[in-house]
Amino acid sequence: MLKIPPDYTFVVQIVIFVALWLLLKRFWFDPTLRLMAERRKRSEGAVAEARAIQADAERLRAEHAAALDQARAEAQREMQAVLHEAEVEHRRLMDAARDETQQMLEETRAGIATDVSRAREALRESSHEIARVVAAKVLGRTA
Repeated sequence: MLKIPPDYTFVVQIVIFVALWLLLKRFWFDPTLRLMAERRKRSEGAVAEARAIQADAERLRAEHAAALDQARAEAQREMQAVLHEAEVEHRRLMDAARDETQQMLEETRAGIATDVSRAREALRESSHEIARVVAAKVLGRTA
């Protein structure tokens, strides 16, 4: 029970408490608080650095995606140009083949017409002889 006025033990307890408080503050609380503040500062710095790295990585990813899209578009344009050139070359080759075929067909027709004309001429020349041989056979005479 508490006596009024308190005796000297109360004063001794207060002195011991204050001394213990000062000792603990100096050797325990202050270093612990400094350590906690330093850890918090390092953690916040690391978090800020991680956010900066993440933002940089996002920026690089966006740049990479833009470069990739640009490369795809350029490749698409080049492919379209190559396809167009191939189509033009295909048309040119087809026209040349068609012209060559037409020329060969005309030459062949002219050759056949010449052969037919020669054959007709030869038949005309030998038609009298053939007619005489046929008539002799039909009539039963020797030619």
